[in-house]
Amino acid sequence: MTSQPMTLLIIISETVLEDILIDEIMDLGAKGYTITDARGRGTHGTRAGRWTQGGNIRIEIVGNAALCERIVQRLQSAYEQDYGLLMYTAPVELQN
Repeated sequence: MTSQPMTLLIIISETVLEDILIDEIMDLGAKGYTITDARGRGTHGTRAGRWTQGGNIRIEIVGNAALCERIVQRLQSAYEQDYGLLMYTAPVELQN
């Protein structure tokens, strides 16, 4: 088995942005993504499990570091000021 070093980008955002963020992520070169519902408490307050408008989503993208940096820069400049948005990365190894 071989492994390939990659970057995992995790985005926590308001549910209302889901379609917009997916379009942005794919336009910037991501080959795919995973979305799950998310809830918790942070600097933007408590997010309960009511998914219609007040919920959060967690988007995960695996790609090279340059792709993840492009996505972070674009989303920060376009959405971070007006929406709850948290992004972080972690090194991962893709198993082939």
